[in-house]
Amino acid sequence: MIDARKLKIAASLPVLIAVPLLAGKFWDDKEFTTWSDRECREMLTKSPWAYSNSFGEGSGPLLTAESSIPDDRSGAQFPQRTDSFPGEMKVIFEFRLLTAKPIRMAMARMQLLQRPNDPSVLQQAMNFVNAPPGNQIAFQITYKTSPPGSSVVHDIHNYFLSATLAEFRTDTYLSSGGSTQIPIQEYLSPGPNRSSPAFLFPRFNPEGQPLFGPEDKSISLRTRLEPTVGGKKKKYDVYIKLNPKQMKLQGQFFI
Repeated sequence: MIDARKLKIAASLPVLIAVPLLAGKFWDDKEFTTWSDRECREMLTKSPWAYSNSFGEGSGPLLTAESSIPDDRSGAQFPQRTDSFPGEMKVIFEFRLLTAKPIRMAMARMQLLQRPNDPSVLQQAMNFVNAPPGNQIAFQITYKTSPPGSSVVHDIHNYFLSATLAEFRTDTYLSSGGSTQIPIQEYLSPGPNRSSPAFLFPRFNPEGQPLFGPEDKSISLRTRLEPTVGGKKKKYDVYIKLNPKQMKLQGQFFI
């Protein structure tokens, strides 16, 4: 005789297993104008278009918010050094594809969350999101420490302020599946209208064909960053591996 109770449990198992498979990503399931602050931050820091590399460090100096150092080029304010803190510290470099539409959606949505009742902001946001990506692929770079509050960030920012394309030309490139390396084409330092630096690469080959697409097995970014931190030259070898199959919004590839 068939146990009806066991049959009922067995019948429910396929449903339980299938539910996670049917769950989609929020960027496919929701209009970007409804994304939450948490979802925007996830898109900008941990998504198919945003990755990070972490580097362990020893203890380092803390910063105080009571005094700051103005920077003439960027207008940014940076706290000054104070005492050291014990324990391990990590330096984190975040790279996001600024030319990818999903990243621009998250950035625009965060502006809308800050000024929800301003129609001019909505129009600016829509223009930003729908602007064509152009002939280049742009990676925006941000940097921080964990725990936060280290003057290492100040030193790294100064490095990017004074850096030029020549410093990155040899060791900064994109490649797909281990094929030909595409070197950096342009470097944008932080400035009055740009709080973070950016690496720019060509989007097309001389024949006008895209250099990267959804058919690629992977797309890799490599660079070497060599800031002077606390009076000592540091070397950070960065490797980011993107999965083109995941870099899709509603079935369309974005880079």
